[in-house]
Amino acid sequence: MAKVHFRTNVELKSIIGKDLITDDNIAVLELVKNSFDAGSKKVDVIFESVIPKIDVKSYKRKNNSKIIISDQGKGMSNFDIENKWLNIAYSEKKEKKEEYGRTLAGNKGVGRFSCDRLGKFLTIYTKQENSENFIRLSIDWELFEKKDDINFNIQDVEFDLFEISSIEFQSETNIGSFQSGTVLMISSLREIWSYDKILDLKRQLEKLINPNQSFKSSKFDINIIASEFKEQEKKKGENEKINGLVKNQIFEKLDFKVTSIQAKITRDGKFIISILKDRGNSIFTLIEKNPFYLLKNVKTHIYYLNPYSKAYFRKQTGIRSVDFGSISLFINGFRIPPYGDFGDDWLGMESRKGQGRTRFLGTREVIGRIEVKDNDDIALDEENDVFKIISSRAGIVNNEIFSQLAKSTDPYGFYYRIFRRLERFVVEGIKWDSVAERNYSKLEKEVLNPRWDESKEKYVEDSLSRNKRVYSVVHNIIDTRKDDLIRLKINQDFVSNLINEQKQKIDKELETITNQINQSHLSPEELSDFIERLESSNKELEDFNNKVGGGETTKTLKGDLEAKIEFLSKQKAELESKLKEEEEQRRTAEEEQKRIQEELELERDKNTYLLSTKRNMSEDAKGLIHNVKQTSKRSKQNAQSLYDAFVQDNVKKNQALKLLSTIIYNSEKALKISNLITRANFKANQDYQDVNIVKFLEQYLDLYNVIYDDNEINFVLESNVESFWKRISILDISLIIDDLISNSDKAHAKSVKIILEEDKDSNLIMIFTDDGDGLLHKFEKNSEVIFELGITTTDGSGIGLNYVRRTLAKMQGKIRFLGNNKFLKGASFEIVISKSYK
Repeated sequence: MAKVHFRTNVELKSIIGKDLITDDNIAVLELVKNSFDAGSKKVDVIFESVIPKIDVKSYKRKNNSKIIISDQGKGMSNFDIENKWLNIAYSEKKEKKEEYGRTLAGNKGVGRFSCDRLGKFLTIYTKQENSENFIRLSIDWELFEKKDDINFNIQDVEFDLFEISSIEFQSETNIGSFQSGTVLMISSLREIWSYDKILDLKRQLEKLINPNQSFKSSKFDINIIASEFKEQEKKKGENEKINGLVKNQIFEKLDFKVTSIQAKITRDGKFIISILKDRGNSIFTLIEKNPFYLLKNVKTHIYYLNPYSKAYFRKQTGIRSVDFGSISLFINGFRIPPYGDFGDDWLGMESRKGQGRTRFLGTREVIGRIEVKDNDDIALDEENDVFKIISSRAGIVNNEIFSQLAKSTDPYGFYYRIFRRLERFVVEGIKWDSVAERNYSKLEKEVLNPRWDESKEKYVEDSLSRNKRVYSVVHNIIDTRKDDLIRLKINQDFVSNLINEQKQKIDKELETITNQINQSHLSPEELSDFIERLESSNKELEDFNNKVGGGETTKTLKGDLEAKIEFLSKQKAELESKLKEEEEQRRTAEEEQKRIQEELELERDKNTYLLSTKRNMSEDAKGLIHNVKQTSKRSKQNAQSLYDAFVQDNVKKNQALKLLSTIIYNSEKALKISNLITRANFKANQDYQDVNIVKFLEQYLDLYNVIYDDNEINFVLESNVESFWKRISILDISLIIDDLISNSDKAHAKSVKIILEEDKDSNLIMIFTDDGDGLLHKFEKNSEVIFELGITTTDGSGIGLNYVRRTLAKMQGKIRFLGNNKFLKGASFEIVISKSYK
């Protein structure tokens, strides 16, 4: 029987090196963590010759660029290099949890192969405190890259280990000598390190270490040196610079008021202690049993950021909260990337928010961290009971302990148990803390202004309403079984402040109402409004007292409110009684005035004709008188013609009858108009009735054809409309036609035509046209003046067309001059009468 064993092929180097750690930033972070574990107080990350001067393809084949990681930790001896550093997967940190007052970061034994990820060559310089010389080890990683050679093992590649003097060290590295420490010189870099790439690395280094968790007594500084970019850096803002000390961005607390929850599982794992804070005020402290048996010594800090908080965060840190990330995970003080990076949803918050955007918080609304410290009492072979960092350094293994920490479905893990309380508080308690300004870019710009102060903040809801609801939902958001609850303490200062806010609001309301009462005479309605406001405040106080309490403070306030309500109610009753008496007196006076007015109207109807003069005559009366004059004039002309015929003994029976009938018609018409003017029969003649205007015009023009001889004026009606009903006064429409025909007669017309049609809105269009002399040239360019009172186109009074326009307006009609020679050669007018039934 033959004995066999595993062999380590040379390709193992790539598997645990450049192929395992695929992120350059993570590779640098691993090397920096090694400097931290070595007890160094500072590490320099130096970039040299990284700006390419050749094409990218040639650059990646061969270049002289370097990344140098230099620390002043404990250094290594020949034994350490040969038996530890070159011993793959060995790490003394697996057994040694702390050293130099720090919790050690690494324990895999493969982080050193990050050097392979970064460059093709590595030179190590190291020195311990008790040694005079430096040790140098040079590695060409390409020596391991012999594929398909089954017999070539990783240990077949040998290196020379040299001791060099301090002078030689300084000459080769341009780095000053030190008592102890290690320098990793990685050369012929595999990637181009641009300004932005180094800046991205700086962002990762800013969040690498949690100072609140990892240090006991000493600090650790990270310094970036990239001299080639110093000129370019001058144009950048402070937060965009890459050279210099890396400022740790893991905050112990935010320097502004914010809504947050902090929770921790005690060292013994028995209890969870949670504290919820809102705008700097503690709301409650909760102590409950810990149901997560694998979790001990775990903490979480979660901050909800409203638009103001996001702007303050940028003001404090120099970067936007969304670019900073969300919830990071720290194990033994070191952040586990990519958890918490922008776009990483390791806790499933974004997936969950997609199910209800108004009910759930996402990674854009919260920032924070989870802090985990190794449990020393857990056996190393219990794989499910410890947090295991993936060898590629991209997260941790999803085992049972991770599930107890981060499970996002019922039964929830520790994080979601705490996070959901904050979430319910934000959604139900403070209603997302909505701000009045919806333009968030404008809001951020205002906050970043150095002259900004918190008093300028404007929220949708006032502080009192918000805080009362906060108090009312506290018990709902805790959501813990009664058997698990150890203690719940509501912050009494918060309650006291709430009582004071309520008191100040009611005091202000009382003061405002008192001042308004003292400064003016109030109506019963105004007093009722004040009483309603006070009763509303009283009801609000009762509700407040039932929910929150308030002791003597609210009792005194309630007494003041009720006294004021009683006083105002009494004032209101007295005022209403007085106003009722005044109303009776006013009604009696109005009735007497009405009686006298009616008597006066009756007397006026009897004497109107005698009292009327042109000076106090109405515009309607003036229009009617104009028609009387025209009618009388026509009667006179006809009578004169008949008289002349008799004198000359030239009387024809038919002509005489026609002239007499015209005189009779005009006399009756003048009588009707006279009755209107004297108002003796005004109401009867003015009555409106439903009239088919088309039929009326047919009959009316037939009458005119009878009055006038054929050789005088011929009247024609041309209609495309069968009927057009309108509620109007027949007298009004008669007088309108009379006035227009009178004007045609004066213009020596021999033919008058009325054309009827409907427009697209079913309004009646009436074209009145004649073959007379037309409108005088001086009026053609400004024809509107002919409708003004007193403007005449002949030798008349200037009343006719003005009366026509006003009369048409009463029947929802209008008139305009179209021009001369439009239809017949004389003047043409367009009348539009609305189809509206009135």
